[in-house]
Amino acid sequence: MVMTGLPMPLFMASITAVVLIALAYFFLFPWQGKGRLEKGDERSYRTYDLLKLNILKRLVSKRSFQFSIQLPLVLLFMLVIFAGLFGTQLPSKNIAPILTWTIWWVGIVFAIVLMGKIWCLMCPWVAIGDWLKRFSLWKKVNVTYGFEKKWPQRWRNIYAATLLFILLTWLELGFGITYSPRASALLGLLMLIMVVGPLIIFERKSFCRYACLVGRISGLYALFSACELRSKDREICKNCKTSDCLRGNDKGYGCPTFEYLGNMELNTYCILCSECVKTCPHDNVAFNLRPFAVDLTKPKRLRPDEAYLALIMLSLAFFHGISMTPYWPELIKRIAGVIPLGYLAAFTLGMLALMALPSLIYLLFAWLSKLLSGNKGVTLKRVAINFAYAMLPVALLYHLAHNTQHLLREGASLIPVLSDPFGWGWDLFGTANWQPKPILSMTGVWYGQIFFIIAGAVYGLDIASKLASIIFPQPKEALKGQLPILLLVIGFTILSLWLIHLPMQSRTAM
Repeated sequence: MVMTGLPMPLFMASITAVVLIALAYFFLFPWQGKGRLEKGDERSYRTYDLLKLNILKRLVSKRSFQFSIQLPLVLLFMLVIFAGLFGTQLPSKNIAPILTWTIWWVGIVFAIVLMGKIWCLMCPWVAIGDWLKRFSLWKKVNVTYGFEKKWPQRWRNIYAATLLFILLTWLELGFGITYSPRASALLGLLMLIMVVGPLIIFERKSFCRYACLVGRISGLYALFSACELRSKDREICKNCKTSDCLRGNDKGYGCPTFEYLGNMELNTYCILCSECVKTCPHDNVAFNLRPFAVDLTKPKRLRPDEAYLALIMLSLAFFHGISMTPYWPELIKRIAGVIPLGYLAAFTLGMLALMALPSLIYLLFAWLSKLLSGNKGVTLKRVAINFAYAMLPVALLYHLAHNTQHLLREGASLIPVLSDPFGWGWDLFGTANWQPKPILSMTGVWYGQIFFIIAGAVYGLDIASKLASIIFPQPKEALKGQLPILLLVIGFTILSLWLIHLPMQSRTAM
């Protein structure tokens, strides 16, 4: 099934988008409000603690809370594996690829935007690993059956997760995994082994912190999220002598990703396991609703590994879009014609080229930013790493726009396979012969996509402007230094509009 968008000429859509972006940027984020960000300003935004709701607080405080959320996901995971291995291999008649690629892989991005790293709370792979390591479903145990080795010092970064993300994209698109129930199931089993193995070998959840591709992608995207887990009062944490949130106690485990609540100010590595809610003796844990994107403008030490992943996420978001258009097969044919090494080699070269191009363009504009600022004391490395965070809303909201089309145009295909998940001729709920239709018209989908893309640009512009005041010490330097990045955000926005303008193939051949 091929889906097309933009019910108006691309030129008109681009001009309209730029005008709307400018209006939103200047009216929602007025210049006089863009003051310098200094250390200590990180909590100067409004929040509402959801744990003030007694029913939610009592629920989260129970040891069985995480198990009750993980169990349904484990059962769905087992359903996907069984269906993929033993069901029909027609992707439109098998629940495995539809549930995996149209519902989960698409829906997880929406979940991150609204709830941060909520997937980590319910991850079925971690659940199975924990149950095996602890021989307990939810009860706190003092003896585990793992080796508790230290994670290697050289890999205490997220480069491994970045490489795994690239590999997953290569497998997904290069081998057409989204169209294969069996391949989808085998990939799920591979992910299970990748998570459970390190979970048993290494202490706590080192793999989740450093190497899980889903966790690290969601960790960076969660900087944009509308939720956060934080301490209510830092002074209470400063005066705490036991650090139970980090070490654990008889009520719960220490933080599995080695986060100390007292100085945690970013969503990146918290996996929302709720152990600190149980272990904190001072009831000093809050799960806050907050404005979008506040983590992206907090002063932070330079993290080249996070900056690289942010640029890779931007590149691969665009690559996903391009690879589902009719132009991609033509490009692969041309590469294969020049370098006669076969389809897979041509695909790999094309993917690497399209991955590298946005990053190289970004580095060029970062260099222009340094040059235009006139500040010779600021290194290009610092400029490039800091401004990389301004690219995250552009990547995230384009990713959301791209996934909106999949979810609303293909999501209804889940209804008939619920009655016949394995393609065995069942009709459990009387919907097996129901002909799925798109949930929303293509015009309606397009308006949703353009909204997300414009929102990504507006946030990207605002964050770039605020980051400029961190990178460059003088206001005039910051004003001039941000201009190339603002232009780059607009350029990537027009690229996003061009991508949704093109015809796009569905994920599961609906």
